Amino acid sequence: MNVRQISISEFKAHCTEEIRAVEKGDLLLELTRHGKTVAVVQSPSVAPSAPTLENWVCSGKGTVTFAPSYDPAAPAFEPEDWES
Repeated sequence: MNVRQISISEFKAHCTEEIRAVEKGDLLLELTRHGKTVAVVQSPSVAPSAPTLENWVCSGKGTVTFAPSYDPAAPAFEPEDWES
């Protein structure tokens, strides 16, 4: 993929042409202000897709650890803690 850096002012002056170039594919524009990239313009077909619910839910798998004294079968509260 070709990457081209252009200033915001240049992009404003040639916006239509630049967007057409991106639409054709294989081009990623990095818009810069004072030499620092502030935005990226790329085709949606190239852009990463939004995460799915399944990927989000499973993203924490294996990241939780329990204390050695933790017993998952033990009750979370004592019965006498509940009001009758």
